[in-house]
Formats: sequence, C-alpha cells, structure tokens
Amino acid sequence: MPQSQSQRRRDYAEIVVFTGDLVASSKLSPDQLGQAMATLEEAYGDVSRAWAARPGGAGNSAEAPDYGFSAFRGDSWQCLGPDPAFALRWALILRARLGALGRAFDTRISVGIGSGWLSEQDGRAIASGPAFELSGRGLDSIGQNRRLAIAWEKPPREAPLIRAVFALADEISRNWTPGQARVFARLLVGMPRPSQETLAGALDITQQTVATHLAGGGDWALREALEALEREGQ
Repeated sequence: MPQSQSQRRRDYAEIVVFTGDLVASSKLSPDQLGQAMATLEEAYGDVSRAWAARPGGAGNSAEAPDYGFSAFRGDSWQCLGPDPAFALRWALILRARLGALGRAFDTRISVGIGSGWLSEQDGRAIASGPAFELSGRGLDSIGQNRRLAIAWEKPPREAPLIRAVFALADEISRNWTPGQARVFARLLVGMPRPSQETLAGALDITQQTVATHLAGGGDWALREALEALEREGQ
C-alpha cells in the first residue's frame, strides 16, 4: 500500500541518536529548567549549522536526518547527529553549552548508533529503530557517576577503546568551570579549529584568559582524542 501524503517514512542504515536528561533537575527552578532546555536546543541548532557549513559539508543534507531537537518528560531531550565519528564532539559541545550556564547545570548523554527510521504523520515527527532504542536504554542504565555513554547496533572492532575515550572525556569535561565550558563550547563547534585570538574576539575576553581556560580544561588531551576518533571515522 503506498504511503499517504500525511505519512512519509525514511529509513537510514546508520544514524546517531543522542538522548539525555538533566542532572539533578529537581534542584532547578522552573526558570532554570526552561533555560537549560532552551540552551540545549539552541546549541543543537548551532552545531548543526556549523556542521553543514564546514569545509566539504555543503549539500550533505542526507548525512543529518531532519528530526531536530525534541524535549520530553520535562527534563529529557533527544536529537540526531550526522556522523558517528563526531559523536563525542557533539556530546561535548552540548555539555559545554549547558555547563556555561553555571555549576548547577549538567546533562547525561547516551549515544546510540545504528539503523533507524523517521516519519511524519499528521504533522507529528515519529522515530524508531535500533539506534533510538540503544540510546534510550543506554540513558536508563548510565548510572549515577557516568555522564557520557555510547552503544552500537553493530559494534566496531575499536568499541572498547572508544568507550574508554568517552569515559576519559567525561571525567575531564565534568570538571569544567563555567568559564572553561564557555570557551570549549566555542572551540569545539569550530570546524576547522579556531585560533585563540579568534576565540578571544568572539567571547570578548583576552587571549591569555582563553589560553588559561584551555589549559585548565584539558584541551590537549581532548584534542588528541577527538582527532583520533574523527580521523579513524573518515
């Protein structure tokens, strides 16, 4: 039976699903909760546009299914990314943008990589498949201490190493101050990597402040980790 105009489905062999929830959301005021969710949605929009505008990124709309950012249950959210190799970068950007609001703000993020499908029925977006299930289950089982997790429908040979990199990046980024998070949020979205002078101008701070925040926030280690993951994924 052909699909009606009110129901269109697209199947993807591989998509990247991010599912998250706010840490200690019960301690946030309604205004803070709204600010946090709005910040995550804005961050997702910014990183999506930066990805499309990167060198070689124009016209790659097929890489990023049009699902957008979805909030649910008050303190939970979900969005899609275009490339498994960049999953850690996207997760860190979302965490950094939220952390820049203050110490009270953090999010757990579970990444699911696998097949899935998207459809629109009567104006409502519907999504399902292994990638969504992996991401959701990963968030449910992430535990109290961990903030970043990743799972695959078909785990690559390097899966144990990638999980270890996620764990180390989790530990580094959870110690970011709001000032450090603000710098890393701007740094990580830059493709190619912006200079310290560019960051200083964009954030209206001195280059020395940028350098101090990057050094204190583990920039050298995160840079090597991200470059390794993204290089292997090419």
